[in-house]
Amino acid sequence: MNTPRTPRLRLRVRGGPVHVSKWRWRGNIALLGVALAFVLYPLLPNADVINSDWPAFATGARLIVSDPSHLYDLKVQRQAESDVTGGRVLVTLGIGGILPFLAPAWVALLAAPFEVFGTDIGGRLWILFGLACVGAGLYLSTRPRPPTAFLPAFASVPTALMMLNAQLDGIVALGIGAAIALWSRPYLAGASLGLTLVKPQLVLPLALALLLARRWRVLAGWAAVGLLLVAATLVLSPHWLFDWLGQTRSTIQAGAREINLPHFAIFLPSAARTYGLVALTLIGVGSALVLAARRRNDLNAGAAILVIGGVVASPHALPSDLVLVALGLAIWGNATWTEWLALSVGALITALAPDPIPAAIGLALMWWLTLRISLYRREPALASAR
Repeated sequence: MNTPRTPRLRLRVRGGPVHVSKWRWRGNIALLGVALAFVLYPLLPNADVINSDWPAFATGARLIVSDPSHLYDLKVQRQAESDVTGGRVLVTLGIGGILPFLAPAWVALLAAPFEVFGTDIGGRLWILFGLACVGAGLYLSTRPRPPTAFLPAFASVPTALMMLNAQLDGIVALGIGAAIALWSRPYLAGASLGLTLVKPQLVLPLALALLLARRWRVLAGWAAVGLLLVAATLVLSPHWLFDWLGQTRSTIQAGAREINLPHFAIFLPSAARTYGLVALTLIGVGSALVLAARRRNDLNAGAAILVIGGVVASPHALPSDLVLVALGLAIWGNATWTEWLALSVGALITALAPDPIPAAIGLALMWWLTLRISLYRREPALASAR
């Protein structure tokens, strides 16, 4: 007589093989629904691109074409931004009564084709472009894993914040993801990192790590793109670089929902503020390098720490920049629902809480994640019970 066969029991192992179940498929469908909602949101009539960062980029786009020599003149920007917004006053915290354009000049060139369509349509297309970039960056950074591997990152609160603020982080994510995908071709990987120069303050640990590791060909490709961007924009305005560097100090202000370590320099006496900013930036970069060095033989883990550490060490980082933390977790590939939930909850708090709570919560979250990645060791898979 045949004895009935005991059904096989699959155990879910943290970081190990995962049994695909109906719950996993339902989770993926839910995440896909959230991702689809993000893509559809800019197309809805109630989406307001005025109360985002798009007016600043549109202002830069107008000035780089019509008056490039005054690209960083706040008085000129005030008039141009009034035209962009149709005279509406922005709710977003600004500088000098406006939301100024303080990005590198090539960002204005990038925004110019979108601004041609007008403030409303151009802003919606800009947001969709950013979402497409972050999706492509997540896909490239998670290959050859299944496409569903990047869904938790794309369908997270940080992506929503990036979308609502019409920010540039998607382009940075695309540059990092493309560099990982092209890592076996160092010059092309470096050229891909040129996309990160739309927000160069977010990749300081990554740049220093490549320098210390003597990845000269990667650095050469990165530097070549940087020099090309500088040369192209210097033709339009020979002194824009100095104007930009002079205005970047305006981003350090009390009351802003910063999530970076250097933000705490704002609480120092004004005479020591610049030194404090530099010191805290170096501490943030150093901590990322130390933690990444522990995983020097694991490209994904080391890259994830450097990407997340870039937000920690950045002299200027807002809650929307947490989308790069989501990118870091996707690159790592061992995040569980605990890390994803913590990231989304933390991002929501940083977006709503008053200063300095966002910086405290953001730093605690990012340091915990980088420490978690640095100390992580894959647990051995348990044998299936019969």
